[in-house]
Amino acid sequence: MKMEIRPYRLALSTPYRWSKGTQHHRAGLILRLQQGALVGWGEAALPPHVDYAPAAFARECEALLTGLDPMDDDFLAQVDLRECPARIRCGIATTLLTLKAAQAGLPLAAFLLGATHALPTHVPVNDLIGDAAPEDCVARARAAVARGQDTVKVKCTPERALDLARITAIRTALPAVKIRLDPNESWPVSWAAEQLNAMAPLGIEYCEEPLPRGTPLAVYGALRRQTPVPIALDDSIRTLRDVELAVLHQAADYFILKAQRVGGPDRLLDIVRAAVDAGVHCTVTSSIETSVGLYLGIHCTALTPQPMFAAGIGTARFFAENVCEPPPIIDGRMALPTTPGLGFDPQAWWDAQH
Repeated sequence: MKMEIRPYRLALSTPYRWSKGTQHHRAGLILRLQQGALVGWGEAALPPHVDYAPAAFARECEALLTGLDPMDDDFLAQVDLRECPARIRCGIATTLLTLKAAQAGLPLAAFLLGATHALPTHVPVNDLIGDAAPEDCVARARAAVARGQDTVKVKCTPERALDLARITAIRTALPAVKIRLDPNESWPVSWAAEQLNAMAPLGIEYCEEPLPRGTPLAVYGALRRQTPVPIALDDSIRTLRDVELAVLHQAADYFILKAQRVGGPDRLLDIVRAAVDAGVHCTVTSSIETSVGLYLGIHCTALTPQPMFAAGIGTARFFAENVCEPPPIIDGRMALPTTPGLGFDPQAWWDAQH
């Protein structure tokens, strides 16, 4: 049996503006595995700023799968022995696990947690704001609140005065909304604490991975002692070993988990369990994936303890085109699929890709 692969390159209707640039397209792979009448689906999504031809990405994925049978009991172990990149492994693992969940007659989250585990019917969703002008940020935040969302995450940059004006404008207009900051590793250690302390009176839920990539976790531990704003680690948390080191250095109040970055929903669940044991909160976000990735994000959010923190999976509005209809946000929440497997079917898009 062979796992099938289709590359995609989809236009964005709203440019994705963040500290690493502004993107106008998303690229990646949709994967499919069928046994009998049942189908498993998955997605491997490149980081938004990575310029890598989707066809070349597909060839890399195909090479990693060469000679392997997805239905073998040790299939994922064999994939891991090939040192599969995390984002490709996420697509492979999700495809296999959603097929197995469908075969078991269970939604993916219930299959991973066990059929007797209590699951939520819905998961809360935050909005993502990348607009530069303060008035545009306010308009975006008002629209989120109108959809029933009570949390916004604001993409920040090294432009300190502008970011302070943006956050101040949102807080002034919407005193009750929860505000998260995401500088995407763009703040130097020399002034990060000063910037956080300037924003602290505005009521910040947390600041996500503000320091440059490669910053030692001990430095994050020191930053936590310099500011009342809670610190979240995102890119730094990829493996169970990263969790151990973050806990050792008291480096974070929250872990921000992406299935794409950690290598799939099975690995994400392992990290959630380790974080719970260590007393660290977890939230789930997307990498601006297609509807396939967003449905996976719903299942992954359901793997976190209740009460759940709002997930960063309300990103479908960025897409001008998609592989199928994305999960709707109703009253600030997305419904956890109750049908077996992933919970939706992009077969029409798949058939159109020749």
